[in-house]
Amino acid sequence: MVVGAGEAGIEAARAAATGGAKTLLVDEHPLDPGLFGLDIPYLFGARFDAAILNASRMEERIVTARPALMAAMEDGVEVALGTAAWGGFVRGQASRALAKPLLGLADRDAAWLVGFDRLTIATGARDVVLPFPGWTLPGVMGARGFDAVLRLYGAFTGRRIAVLGGGALADGVFAAAREAGLDVVARLTAPAPLRIEGREEVTGLAWQDGEQRQTVTCDTVVMAVDTVPMVDLPDLLGASIGWDAARGGFVPAASGVIAMVGDVAGTVPAMRAAWLDAALAEDHALVCACEDVTAGDLRALRPPRYLDAAGPQAGLAALGPLNQDQVKRLTRAGMGPCQGRRCREAVHALLSRDGVAPLASHRAPLRPLPLSVLAALEEDPTLRANWTGWFGIAAQWLPHWEPAPEDAEYIGGRLSGEDVVK
Repeated sequence: MVVGAGEAGIEAARAAATGGAKTLLVDEHPLDPGLFGLDIPYLFGARFDAAILNASRMEERIVTARPALMAAMEDGVEVALGTAAWGGFVRGQASRALAKPLLGLADRDAAWLVGFDRLTIATGARDVVLPFPGWTLPGVMGARGFDAVLRLYGAFTGRRIAVLGGGALADGVFAAAREAGLDVVARLTAPAPLRIEGREEVTGLAWQDGEQRQTVTCDTVVMAVDTVPMVDLPDLLGASIGWDAARGGFVPAASGVIAMVGDVAGTVPAMRAAWLDAALAEDHALVCACEDVTAGDLRALRPPRYLDAAGPQAGLAALGPLNQDQVKRLTRAGMGPCQGRRCREAVHALLSRDGVAPLASHRAPLRPLPLSVLAALEEDPTLRANWTGWFGIAAQWLPHWEPAPEDAEYIGGRLSGEDVVK
């Protein structure tokens, strides 16, 4: 199994196939159109046209953009595009019955499980999102989102763009925009107080340059400050993940039959910390747009607004050693439909003032899936025959359609009686 059909993933799949292994290469592109609206896996910023609705056309675009896919097929690699890895399952305390590791896959119609002997993860990296004022407006994109919509899908709708970032990532965005004939009206290479202008979508970018306020008119702002390895699948599969600032943040380590290649194994570090510090300086900075959590809410550890409750008097300092899972449960930052992809780095930066906070955990499904897709999973016949009990224990409780026997007694959360025991 190889997950991710970028350059590194295709190369790994071809090497496995030419070595005699039966090889399946999956890639979630072309995405289900609904994931574009949720900014998964990248920050797309609603800068795409209706072409993304045509799955066949988009698949052709992706094969054209990645010609090595054809070479992989000729080498004997089975290629499944539009197929996302939504989960992974390995043997453990709660899953000792697994004969081998399993990967959960899904396309637009169904979900299924695939066993594997070896797995190469080449899921790449995603964008770091900066919570500057106006960042939630349509037209604000990440560098990876910009590249995907422009190069992979050929569906980019912007014309005048501004680029944030001063490193190689921003250089790539700048070059790709110019090659596509787009008008690059500004590029900010260093952090500065800025505001994205517009009411319903991006209409401009304003920033403070010393004593002067600069403004440009644009329809798209590309955040090309930094990327981080996409570690959700390795984390779910139990890979060891540690903080390595020299490789872009949290990076996974290969273990057993699971290997990492490409950007998921580490990225080139950039000026992320300085940009995040500038964006998070004010308490009103909106960090988690899905759950409406500001930087001030996080510092005060304020509960969700709908609870109308106060947080601990000392805020973050009141809880001792912190981690994102703890803060997520208390404030809901990171619990929205984007699953933390737009706010994870900003939350982590706030928690890491006195050291590096632990990584927030990941759980399946790693991608939002329609219930109709999950319902397509085949159910074990034994489980189907005994679904009213746990693990096939028919007497765990009575089916709802059977009347309780007269001598049954409710004790400690279960029915007790001769008929039930039988």
